[in-house]
Amino acid sequence: MIESMLVLSTGNLTEATCNRWLPECDYPAYEKSEYGWFVYVVEPDDDLPADLLACMALARDRHCCWIIFDRDAPPAAELPRYDW
Repeated sequence: MIESMLVLSTGNLTEATCNRWLPECDYPAYEKSEYGWFVYVVEPDDDLPADLLACMALARDRHCCWIIFDRDAPPAAELPRYDW
């Protein structure tokens, strides 16, 4: 089975989501070395931060099951950018 992954910048997440929420969440989210995350695209949920929900909506629109958040990836123009 092959699944598509959307590559986004960690700058498309707030610092709080990236450094505090993702490490402690109950959703499929896995650290990608020191500077990123692999996050499974789940159905919208009130427990998810708004910035992550927006990223997941973009991933669903592009038929991707996973998002790779990488600090070296360019920020997606369709999403807010957070400087931190």
